Amino acid sequence: MMRHLILICLLLALPLGVCDCAEKAGPSADPPVITKRVLDDGLTAIIKPEPGSGLVAVVATIKVGANQETNQNSGIGSFVTQLLLAGSIQSSAEEVAAIADEVGGNISTFWEPDFAQIRLVTTTAMFNRAMTLVGEALTGANFEQKWVEKVRRDLLQRAGAANDDLFEDSYSTLRGLLYEDNGYHRPSSGSLRTFRHATPDDLMKFYSSYYVPNNMVISIVGDVTVNQAMDRVRKAFAGVMSQKLTMDRGVPDEKLDRSKLHASEVDIPTAYLMLGWLAPSVKSPDYAAAAVAANALGGGKGSLMFRELRQKRGMGYDVGVMYPRNRYQGHIMAYIITDPFKASFGGGSPSMILDDVKAALLQQVETLKNAPLSQADLDRAKGYTIGSHALSHQRAIDRAYELAWLEAAGLGYESYVKFPEMIEAVTPDDVQRVARKYFTNYAAVLLLPKTSQAPSEEKAE
Repeated sequence: MMRHLILICLLLALPLGVCDCAEKAGPSADPPVITKRVLDDGLTAIIKPEPGSGLVAVVATIKVGANQETNQNSGIGSFVTQLLLAGSIQSSAEEVAAIADEVGGNISTFWEPDFAQIRLVTTTAMFNRAMTLVGEALTGANFEQKWVEKVRRDLLQRAGAANDDLFEDSYSTLRGLLYEDNGYHRPSSGSLRTFRHATPDDLMKFYSSYYVPNNMVISIVGDVTVNQAMDRVRKAFAGVMSQKLTMDRGVPDEKLDRSKLHASEVDIPTAYLMLGWLAPSVKSPDYAAAAVAANALGGGKGSLMFRELRQKRGMGYDVGVMYPRNRYQGHIMAYIITDPFKASFGGGSPSMILDDVKAALLQQVETLKNAPLSQADLDRAKGYTIGSHALSHQRAIDRAYELAWLEAAGLGYESYVKFPEMIEAVTPDDVQRVARKYFTNYAAVLLLPKTSQAPSEEKAE
């Protein structure tokens, strides 16, 4: 099934207090809502007690992503991440699996464009045991040959399946057009060459370089006290020292000198059109206004795209926009899935309507650039921006993820409470300004049914 991705990746917006100091003492003092501690080994811990649930969510974030890979070893980070729970120096793979089941079985690893992560949810009673497992995975992973080979087979099979997802495959092609010297341009699934040829020594070298305490943030949200959480974090990383890290020089913003088009024919009944523009990173002063602009364009059923393309013109089965939250330069992608033909009256052959669809989409972009949003459209876009993301963070694991991500990205966990104010401060002039600044040259990906004639140009008009 095609995934209907109408996602706007924003910062969590919940009106909660923040404290980056030590836990308050005394029975009359209110407990801190969020506490940040930095251990002697450089590890950063963010604790948010939520008494009463009986559950604890833990997210360990390692500051390593696509920027630390190269074209030659693309995918090695994903390979390493998949092996974190396949045994450690202290425990065999069977023992790790038994512990994972014992603490609830809800533990997973993730490789994302900016960070690697371990995420788990357990009970308060099993929290200590769960933290021991996390510590072993992050400080003593064991890349045993038999498990390397098993994960290798899984990754190769998964990479092949990813090629069958037309939406994801097209989106990957679009990123390749948008970025040149940025790790974001590489396929998120990784390189088949790396999956085939990486050795246990290659994996251990990558792991040893980045999986060190002073390159990690651990966020704990749930039914534990700050003292209990910090005690377990210290014990989980006891005896592990900080390490000099390879300098992260970041990723300079790129420019798209001209619009680009990639068109191909696929055995599908519908057509896919994706347009992408380079956009500000999550740390840019323009980010909040760009997020509102993206949602004004295609976020929800009140957006310009939905009203104009789908409701008024009947173009497309699915329309939307994506603005992934990137640590470095981001992008906004608008898409439409549509019938490639329109009926011809008088018995003639049906004609292509994709040029009309593309023109209609770009017309909505020009609407954002040429005039300030109405107050009603602005209020709707701001409400959608804040509300949809807040609703997606109702679970403790999502709140733990958010705190860890913000801290690791360099925004600081304090951003957890500041984003709603930033969105509310966006004005119609701000939206028009960022639209004019960023909605310029674009990359386009077009998938056509094989029965139609696909354009052969490699540039867009």
